[in-house]
Amino acid sequence: MLRVSWRILALASCVSVGVCAATQASAALLQAPQLSAAESLLAETDTGQTVVSDLANREVAIASITKMMTAYVTFKREPLQKVLVEQPYAAQPGESLAGLVPGRRYTVRELLEAMLLPSGNDVANTLAIDVAGSVPAFVAAMNRQASALGLGDTHFATPIGLDSPGNYSTARDLEKLARALLAQPDLAAIVRKPSAYLPGGIVVRNLDPLVGYYPFVVGVKTGHTTDAGWCVVGAAREHGVHLISVVLGDPTEAVSFKDTLSLLEYGLARFHRVSVAVAGRTYDEVPIADSTTQVALVAEHRASVVVRRGAAFAVTLVGVPRSLMGPVAAGTQEGEMEVTVGRRLVLSVPLVTATDVPAALGVPPAPAVVSGV
Repeated sequence: MLRVSWRILALASCVSVGVCAATQASAALLQAPQLSAAESLLAETDTGQTVVSDLANREVAIASITKMMTAYVTFKREPLQKVLVEQPYAAQPGESLAGLVPGRRYTVRELLEAMLLPSGNDVANTLAIDVAGSVPAFVAAMNRQASALGLGDTHFATPIGLDSPGNYSTARDLEKLARALLAQPDLAAIVRKPSAYLPGGIVVRNLDPLVGYYPFVVGVKTGHTTDAGWCVVGAAREHGVHLISVVLGDPTEAVSFKDTLSLLEYGLARFHRVSVAVAGRTYDEVPIADSTTQVALVAEHRASVVVRRGAAFAVTLVGVPRSLMGPVAAGTQEGEMEVTVGRRLVLSVPLVTATDVPAALGVPPAPAVVSGV
């Protein structure tokens, strides 16, 4: 594939030098937030960039953040419309409960809402028993799923998240788990609900007050135990930018939400989405051999990238031939657009012929092959 360096279309995410300079100046003034969390992480998920990281690989107790995996395993194994039976649960004083009626039948979707929003320990117990037959069997499934997701610093000992030896994770692994959960539209829709209505007149409310109050906050889970402190895995989505934050070991509930909001607002201020290709727009023209005409090469589909504000990116045409000899059908790929940030390739968009390229005039047809002569 021929790289043609003279076909550089853009270099910088700003429209003009003046705008770029102003944006860079603003970015320089925007400092990473000071957090109280013992461990923290902020990631931009479209490009996989880590924006903030503090002791993100330290293994710690994670309280009810554990229920993200309980939900994920349940979702992978059972359809949302399946009906399960709420199991009896002997709760200790102070446990978070959804208050569902033992023996009553609920759909998996309803049970997930009752577990994820108010962090119902009773429901996590029910899902473990109904989905896997027993709590130990379900925990084993949680650990297998953790391995499949590449969560190398995570181990589960409970589907609930109460302080238990061997139940731990890291901020970095929890970001990966949250990303996997949010990739499932049905689960993503649940964790962004401020509340949900369940059979029997039960109303369950999200323990995260940021959800529903800030339109850009879209989940995902809170947690608290003596060993874990106050924990929040948060997520934001605005103007095509997607973020996941993790704060663990905060001293109070209010501080955990303050840290989460600070991280998400910081990330949204640092990144923006830039259009780099419009479907059907011409990005080059290639001469047609033995002709005075050219054929337009257009983007096969639209594309955009998320970049830091003020950061330079390059859009380069690669593999475009110097000329084309027909016949070539419209829609045939003849090169591509490569988008790089620094030296990292972040996106490729095929370039295709906008019209048919007919066979060159005056070129004699290939001789017929006559068999038997």
